Amino acid sequence: MKSLGYVLLTALSAAGLWAIGVRFSEGLAATHLTQHVPWGLWISLYIYFIGLSAGSFLLSTLIYVFGVRRFEPVGPLALLQALGCMMIGLFLIWVDLGKPSRFFNVFFYFNASSVLAWESVLYVLYTAIILAELFLLLRPALARRARDGVRPAWLYRTLAFGTNVPDEAWIARARRRVFALGLLGIPVAIGVHGGTGAIFAVVKSRPTWHTGLFPIVFLVSALASGGALLTFLTAATSSLPQDRKIDIVKGLARFTVGILALDLLLLVSEMLVVFYGGMPAHIAGWQQILFGPFWWVFWGVQLVLGAAVPLVLVAAPRTRSSVRWLGLAGALVVIGVVGVRLNVVVPAQIPLEFAGLPDAYHHTRFAPGYFPSLNEWLVGLGTVALFVWPFLLSRKVLPLEEAV
Repeated sequence: MKSLGYVLLTALSAAGLWAIGVRFSEGLAATHLTQHVPWGLWISLYIYFIGLSAGSFLLSTLIYVFGVRRFEPVGPLALLQALGCMMIGLFLIWVDLGKPSRFFNVFFYFNASSVLAWESVLYVLYTAIILAELFLLLRPALARRARDGVRPAWLYRTLAFGTNVPDEAWIARARRRVFALGLLGIPVAIGVHGGTGAIFAVVKSRPTWHTGLFPIVFLVSALASGGALLTFLTAATSSLPQDRKIDIVKGLARFTVGILALDLLLLVSEMLVVFYGGMPAHIAGWQQILFGPFWWVFWGVQLVLGAAVPLVLVAAPRTRSSVRWLGLAGALVVIGVVGVRLNVVVPAQIPLEFAGLPDAYHHTRFAPGYFPSLNEWLVGLGTVALFVWPFLLSRKVLPLEEAV
């Protein structure tokens, strides 16, 4: 089974590299993006992985800021997960740019009135906070491995800046610094993903997005998806003793479905307000989500697979104490949130600004509707596969469960 997984991962990585090459050689002509739908699959995956990252980081603050020691063994994994998901999200938004080589212009020609400009600054600060926390938490274990000659000793020696194992005074200072960094990281992480929601919320031409609730919805679903991914990865990869592992996975799964229930409450609340208000421009986007060509993404992927089934698995007596079933519940929520992000991005762009617009221009780039091209799918899946390799290597090499 593991060999089959590696074969699939290798195939997706190769296909992704090829598709990325095609995208840069042909430009956005390799996509099915149009003048009406300029944001598609890659933007959906971008906000999805940024949300996974922010949710994972905020979960780590439960341990290092608020003292929930029950989850301490998976704290470094949550930070590594936050870092990896951030890198995937940033790579996908870079690929989506019309001129990717100009990404640095956001810093060289900073526009203080741009939400995305401030987002870019927060991304840099957020990544630095995660790396600093990981260093402080892992340095003692890395130094011990370097001192004891554990292979690859050169890597441990490099990461720990030598073989001198920090003493208790250093560890005490490191814990205080991790607390301070976590405290600083809370508003930064909220800004990272709440700001992503604000990028959509300030688009006045898309009534489905133009609501003050959007940044809050993004944060809540980020916590749900981050908790779900940590539940799945802990269940699938942790080498903790079985009783400790079960306790952590159960706690994470319950936390996840609790946040998921809040997310569903916000969803129902928004739908009721929109349909009761009866404003056609607001209803049009939701009609696309609920009854449009891809209705099954909402009803099947988002609600059934990503919400109803996980809630049952965590609540049912036969499955709520099983690491495998709870890990599956986490994986299903992670998949379901992909549907959430697709429903956020695409359907709101389908209703035309005014009737007859397609008749004014006769070109495929002005055609209504959208479905991702093969290149878009391969770039998205291939990017995830390519970043799974360094995660697997890090999970194997780094002493995540020996952190201070």
